[in-house]
Amino acid sequence: MIYDSTKLNSKAINELNAFCNEHKLSSLDANSFHNLDLTPNERILFNFYQDEINHLNEGGNLAVASDILRWLHPVYEKKTYTDFDFPVDTTSLPSTIEIEAPLLLNIGSLRMGKQEFILSNNDYVAVVDPEAAKKQIERIQQGIIDRLKNYDTDFVEKTEEQLQDNFFNRNMLKFMKNRSESFYISKSKELHAHPNSSRNVRNYIKQIMSDKNKFLDFNKQSPEESDESVIKRLRHDLEEQLTLIKYLFFGKEYTEIKTILKKDNDTFLEYMMKKELNLYLKSIVVCTTGPIQISNALFGGYVVDSGAFRKNVQPLSFNHYNLQKAFRSQNSIPMHESVFGMMRFLGEGEGELNDSSWLESGRKLQAQRTKKLEMRQQQFAENLPEHLIGLKKGIEKHILKLSNNRHGIFFKERRKLKHEALQEVLKCFQNNINEDEFDVAQFQKILPSIYLSKSVFAGLFFSQTKKLIGDLEQLSHEAMVFSLTQNKKIKWNSSSETRSETVTSVPHNFKF
Repeated sequence: MIYDSTKLNSKAINELNAFCNEHKLSSLDANSFHNLDLTPNERILFNFYQDEINHLNEGGNLAVASDILRWLHPVYEKKTYTDFDFPVDTTSLPSTIEIEAPLLLNIGSLRMGKQEFILSNNDYVAVVDPEAAKKQIERIQQGIIDRLKNYDTDFVEKTEEQLQDNFFNRNMLKFMKNRSESFYISKSKELHAHPNSSRNVRNYIKQIMSDKNKFLDFNKQSPEESDESVIKRLRHDLEEQLTLIKYLFFGKEYTEIKTILKKDNDTFLEYMMKKELNLYLKSIVVCTTGPIQISNALFGGYVVDSGAFRKNVQPLSFNHYNLQKAFRSQNSIPMHESVFGMMRFLGEGEGELNDSSWLESGRKLQAQRTKKLEMRQQQFAENLPEHLIGLKKGIEKHILKLSNNRHGIFFKERRKLKHEALQEVLKCFQNNINEDEFDVAQFQKILPSIYLSKSVFAGLFFSQTKKLIGDLEQLSHEAMVFSLTQNKKIKWNSSSETRSETVTSVPHNFKF
C-alpha cells in the first residue's frame, strides 16, 4: 500500500500499520523516494508529485499525484499496481502465464469497422520486466512531464483526423461529442494560464468557478456583454444539449439539465460553476497523466487499424490474456467492444464506475457510500456473534448426526472425511473465561485441504457440510472486509448468547 507520511498524523500512521499487519500488506512511503537513486526524469516527476500534494488548494490534485507515482521505479518494480477503489482477487489465476509484452495495462477498444478506438486505463498496471519495458516507460514518463509543464491536448482533433471518413464514424463522433467529457476536453485546451503548466491551468479554472463574477466575465464574448445576456446564452447553450442522443443514452444528465433550466438564475449559475469545474478538472487530469495521455505516449494516438491494434496494442492488454478477471474494475471495457456494448459505460454518471474522489462530486458520493458502509458495519458487528454461535451449534449438531450414522454401510468413508473436516473447523472456535473467539487465520489454513477432498462436500442433492463451511467462510470474509478482526481473530463477549452480544474487537474505522 502506497501512502505519504507527510499527509498523515501519527495516529493515522499507526492505524495504517495495523491495517497492513492485519491484512498482510506491505506499505511504501512515497515520501522516502527523495532519498532513492531516481533517474533524471523520475526526479522531475517526483518534484511534480510533491508540487501536486503540497498545493491542493492551488490546483494540486491527488489523482495526478497518484498517476505520477505508479511510473516511478520504486513502485513499478513491485510488478503490479492497482488503484484501491475496486476488488482484486488473483486466486483463480495460474501461478505463471506466458505473455507477449513486458508491460500490461487495462486496455480495451471500440471496434469501428476496420479500425479500433483505443480505450486505455491506468487503474491497474503490471511491469513484468522493467528492463524490457524501459523504452515504453520512458515514453510515458516524458509524455507526462511534457503535459505537466505545458498543458495541451489534441485528443478530439487527432481522433477526428485518424478516423476514416464514413457515415458510421461521423455519427459515432457526434455521439461521443454528446458526452460532456469530450466537449470539455476540447474546451480545456482553450484555457490560458501563465505559466501554462497543468496545475496552473487547474488553479486558474478553480478560481473562475469559485466566484460568480469571474465566472460571468469568463463567459462574456465581449467586455460590453451584460451579465443577463451571458446567463441567457448559457441557458440557451445548455438547452441545445437536450438532443435525442442525450435523451436515449445519457438519460440522467438529460433529466438533470431539464430540472436546472427551471431554476432561478442564482441556482442555475451555482450549478453551472460546479458542473464546469468538475468537467474541466476531469478533462485536464485525464489528458495530463491519465488514460488519454498514456494512450498518446504509448501508441501515438487513439485510433489504429485492426492489424496495427492486434500487433502493437493488444499484447499490452490484460484482456488479451484473460487476466482482467482478477481486477474487478467497473471502469474497464473489453477489446473489440461493439457500439452497443459501449452504451453502459458512456451512460454512467460521475463516480458510478469508480470513486472519483479527486473531484468534488466524487467526494460527495464517497461520503455517502462511507456512511452506508458504516451503518452496514455496525449492523453486521451486532449480528456477527449470533451468526457465529449459530454456525458453531450447527456444526456440532451435524457432527453428532454423522457420528450416529457411523455404522451405516453406505458412504462410510465419505462420512468419516466429513466428520474429520468439521472437527478441524470446530477447533477454530475457542471458549475463554470472558470472551469467545473464532480464529480466522486457522480456518483459512485448513480450508485448502478441505476443498481438495471432494468427498467432504459430496451429497446426493444437498450437502449440509458444504453449506456450514461455506457460510462460515463467507461470514469470516465479511468480518475481515468490515475490519472486525484483530490478529485474524473475531472476539465477542461470552456472558450471553443473545442478539445483545457484541464483537469486542471492532477497531477505529480507518479511512484512507
